[in-house]
Amino acid sequence: MKVLGIETSGNIGGVAVCEGKHTIIAKDFGPGMQHGKELIPTIRTTLHEIGWKPADIDLIAVDAGPGSYTGLRVGISCAKTLAYALNKPVVDVPVFDIIAENYPVNSTPLCPILDAKRKHVYACIYATEGAQRKRLSDFLVIQPEELASMLPRPVIIFGDGIAPYKHIFHQRDIIIAEENHAAPKAKYVALLGERMYEAGHRCAIDTLLPLYLRRPEVVEKSHKI
Repeated sequence: MKVLGIETSGNIGGVAVCEGKHTIIAKDFGPGMQHGKELIPTIRTTLHEIGWKPADIDLIAVDAGPGSYTGLRVGISCAKTLAYALNKPVVDVPVFDIIAENYPVNSTPLCPILDAKRKHVYACIYATEGAQRKRLSDFLVIQPEELASMLPRPVIIFGDGIAPYKHIFHQRDIIIAEENHAAPKAKYVALLGERMYEAGHRCAIDTLLPLYLRRPEVVEKSHKI
């Protein structure tokens, strides 16, 4: 199966293609949220470099977030447009699953933690099952104190949601890893998308939406006026 992976949830997005569970090529965008400018040209040049035509793609996988509202809209819109134009299936891959792949598989539970602002974090807790990760929790938008109380021990945590609340997470048997493990990579979007599709996951193109977990701040403020 030939899979195109689109990642636009973070500061540095990217595109990757994989075939048969192996990454063929992956390209990152430039820094500074260049997703809208670079996504389509990068897809075009990436396919050209490996000699693929758009019609050769069997599956489109896209990072569904949570993450940058603007970035997610860019990636989701592109994935839907390609899926319609090429008549190909599309799979929405949660960012927690993507960044969990950055960390080596071991027996210790893992929890990526992202800053959700407004005194909350995004998180998901994982355990290892065989050579793959299994979710132990839902996708959470939660206060850091509440998350700390529900974490298994020992546990490895990482992500940009830790630094603002390090005094809360600095506890016995909570291992704080380097923040750079939380950068989502397009190659894992493609590889996980293929795995999800083969496991039976399907996503209707017209219902594909970003996984926000909460409303944008401007919307929440407008409801309070």
